[in-house]
Amino acid sequence: MHTFHKEDFVCAGTAKLFYRAAGKGEPLIVVHGGPGLCQDYLLPQLYRLAENNLIIFYDQRACGQSTGDITPSTMNIETFVHDLDAIREALHFPKISILGHSWGGFLAMQYTIAHPERVAKLILSNSIPASLEEYTLFEQEKTRRLTPYQKELDAIHLTKAFAEGNPEIMEKLYRMFFSVYCYDPEKVQLLNLRMSSSAYLRYSQVYEQFRNTLYKKYFNLYSALQSLKTPTLIIHGDADPIPPNAAQKIHESIKDSQYVLLTNCGHFPYVEKPHAWFKHIKDFLSTKA
Repeated sequence: MHTFHKEDFVCAGTAKLFYRAAGKGEPLIVVHGGPGLCQDYLLPQLYRLAENNLIIFYDQRACGQSTGDITPSTMNIETFVHDLDAIREALHFPKISILGHSWGGFLAMQYTIAHPERVAKLILSNSIPASLEEYTLFEQEKTRRLTPYQKELDAIHLTKAFAEGNPEIMEKLYRMFFSVYCYDPEKVQLLNLRMSSSAYLRYSQVYEQFRNTLYKKYFNLYSALQSLKTPTLIIHGDADPIPPNAAQKIHESIKDSQYVLLTNCGHFPYVEKPHAWFKHIKDFLSTKA
């Protein structure tokens, strides 16, 4: 039984950020993937972490139930780092631990680089790579895996239902899309990929904004990561389309970080290898820094 459960909004500039909190103990903020997805694909599975921590899930700006304009001036790392800090500040946490999944791992790294004194522990699960070079390799591998489905995906993109963000069509699309991220494609059925029509449409818009800005420019976080002293756990799956050597390089850059490579596991270890994934995270969080 969770001793604390709350749903509310935090103001961050002109945006309102939706969050859920559960459990008790040291605060752990979960940063979801995308960019453009929302916290729902991590639930209900990640509520298990509320057994030992006060865990906070939030929808990033313009994602899920959160509001915010989707413009080049708002869809950037600086704004999203500020938003994460707005959650911390509104909930009166001097320090937080962060668990970032996928794109959320990249954002979590950026936040920790910007505010190392505010981060107690950092967990990067299946993080987007820390440099454009490795990110390009990820895009190539993703494209290769999607090749057998590309005609069907393209056909869906041309439908009126897609243009309107029809939830049934969009859920089918994303199950097909994310199945190639899994070691066992059937495990994609365990993910909660149902969103509202407006959330689906904004997902595409948010993703495109970042695709046309961040991912078109050179970036490399390795030297900045070398300055971190934050206790860090890096977890990755050996079958993730994000190359495991990208996770290995992040591990090598963050001094004294721990690295776990899960075998026969893709991008969503909390449904593919839940026992091992939760155990590594709970052990890490329970260890005194």
